[in-house]
Order: sequence, then C-alpha cells, then structure tokens
Amino acid sequence: MKTKILLYSLCLLTFIACKSGSTKIERLTLSPSSTIQDSLFTQLPGSLILCNNYLVWEDPFNPNYFLHVVDINAKKEIGTMGLIGRGPKEFITPLSISSIGNKIFTYDLNQNKQAYYSIDSMLANKDPFILLPPLPIEDCLDIVQIAEGEFISTHPQNEQLFQWIHQDSTVSFFGKSPIKEKLKDYYNSRQGTLFYNPYNQKLIYSASLFPYIALYEKKGNNFQLKWEKVSSKNFYEIKNGNIHFIEEAQVPHEIILTKDYIITLEKEENTPTPTKRTAGIRDLSQVPNTIFVYDYDFNLKKIIDMGMPILRIETKGNSNTIYAVGIDLDFCIVTYEI
Repeated sequence: MKTKILLYSLCLLTFIACKSGSTKIERLTLSPSSTIQDSLFTQLPGSLILCNNYLVWEDPFNPNYFLHVVDINAKKEIGTMGLIGRGPKEFITPLSISSIGNKIFTYDLNQNKQAYYSIDSMLANKDPFILLPPLPIEDCLDIVQIAEGEFISTHPQNEQLFQWIHQDSTVSFFGKSPIKEKLKDYYNSRQGTLFYNPYNQKLIYSASLFPYIALYEKKGNNFQLKWEKVSSKNFYEIKNGNIHFIEEAQVPHEIILTKDYIITLEKEENTPTPTKRTAGIRDLSQVPNTIFVYDYDFNLKKIIDMGMPILRIETKGNSNTIYAVGIDLDFCIVTYEI
C-alpha cells in the first residue's frame, strides 16, 4: 500500500484542556504493520469488532448475512452470521458490539430484540444465534458490555447520563450530563460514542454534536468521574428548555482506549483528505486520515497520518495495537502499532 506523507499545519485543538503550551506534539506518518484483508466487498463497512483472535465487521447493506468473521492470524474470512428480516432469528435494523469471549451482542433499533452470535458455534457448524431476554435498552443511544450479563448504555432522558444493567437484571444510573442546563428533551444532546477498556476498567464517552469528552473509572461497584473536557466555544444555545445547535463542531468520528493512550479518529483542521476512490458510489471525501493520540490525562502527544483514509478503529485494550478499516482503492482491514 502506498503511503503519502502530508505536510501538517499547526493544529487548532478543539478542547481547552488539550492545549499544552510547551509540550511538544509529535507528528508522524505510519504505514500499516500488517494487512488483514485487502478487499471488503460492501457498499460501506459498519462497525469493526475485536473478539480475541477474530475481527468481525458489519455489512449493514447486505440483505443476507450482516456479520463477517475474519481470522486475524490466518488473515482470511472464515464465516458469516446474522440474518436481516422479521423472523424469530432475524433483525430489522441490527447494531452489534463486542461481548465477552468469542461472542457478538446484537440489538435492534426498531424492535425489542437482543441476541448473542457465537463464533465458536459458527465454527462448529452450529446455529450461532442465542436469543436473550429483553434488556431495557430500547431508547439507548449507545451501549457497551463490561462483563457477562452486564451492560452500560447512554440514557436519553434520565437526569444521569448512563444506565447500568447489572448481572441480576437490576438497573442503576450514574454519570454527569454533558449539558448542565435543564432541558425538555435530552435526546439530541446525549448522542455520542461509548468505549470500555476491561483491562484498566475505564469508560470514555464522546458527544457527537458538540465537543465534550468524559472519562470514568470503575472502582469496586461504582464508576467515578476522572475528568470532563469541554470547549471554550459555544456550539449551541438553549431557549425555553430547548437546545439549538448553531454551528457544526469538529468532534471525533470514533474514540478508543488502548493500553497507554486515548485515541480519537478525526480530521485535522484545514487539512484536505486525499480520499482514494473505491468501487462504491458514496462520497467519502470527509473521511479522516489522522488519529490524535492522548495520554490518560488527555494531554495530546501525537498526531499521526495513517497513510490512507480511515473509517473505523478498534483495539483490545491491553496493547497499543489498533485495527482499522481503511480505504486503499478498496475497503481494507489493517493494523498499526502506536
């Protein structure tokens, strides 16, 4: 794969707390350390999920199987799972996340149905579908699984931001709302991304419509807020209890937690993206080709040109290896060592 070296201009950091004065920010270009798949045949890949020695990528536009399982060591696709439809073992609008062990947790945006898909069962030529009792997540904005039978979701209306579904099916709430003012409806203001690292038990949340990032850490039976990062600039106004977004903000496309770093996938301001054309018809000109690498106090350490536009990033959490869906003529899956 060809790597193009970009000349960077001075980065205008989004968050006040990111500005580090005399701290030197390293700028570099990386080439992939390996290629797992050089061609993904899809209109647009969905989420990328790591399950031990397997990567699973979603194909949301496939009318048949929407989960593709890739063996990382063999570097080949070894199976597919997940049916679209209205049958008892089918989903209408599925969303999938990583689970515990070699499983994928899938829920539906348009019906109260959740299930596991077992990679081990698929490899044994058994039915991978495991229907679950319904969880109270019909209104969730994003969700992560932190232990067997234990989930945290972003809640759109409760005073506290997160809903914690415990193993005994009880529910508790925690977390500060990104918007401190009282609103009639919190749905838009709480749209965002969650990521949980089971190795250091840290949970991060990034808002989608305005600059806001918060890091929590699990301590015993509670999650404690470590810090919140907000912008000095107002991207919204509140009138009569309603929030109005007055300017589009540059926020991370995705956010992950590696062993040593918080990594965001986002465009560097005022830097064009050299998008390579794929066989698809979608406009991918705004896909970023840079990641921002922070320490766990959210001090910016590196800005890295990945050598190609990047759609998705994923990590296991106990190393600084990241897996990515990139665009190099075709959609591909590659790895980088940060």
